[in-house]
Amino acid sequence: MRNESGPTTAAREWSFVLHPVGQPAEEESDQFDHADALAGGEIGWEEDSDGIRFPCTVSSPHLEEALSWAVTQLEELGVKTARIEMQPFI
Repeated sequence: MRNESGPTTAAREWSFVLHPVGQPAEEESDQFDHADALAGGEIGWEEDSDGIRFPCTVSSPHLEEALSWAVTQLEELGVKTARIEMQPFI
């Protein structure tokens, strides 16, 4: 997460997958390869027979900040998030 401010808190890597409300049209999918919001590597995108999903690995002190940042990045591309998937904490 790039825009952190305030006191330094130990960040950790949060991994989760964002699932869009609907399937983006082909021309929208094409823009993902060149989108600035996805250029930093924190948010990727995958497409298969089940549709499109956005796997994320975001460094942040708090899970809520990481999720909010990633959802906002996708919203800037016009992609609304339907659900967030995370593996259980070990």
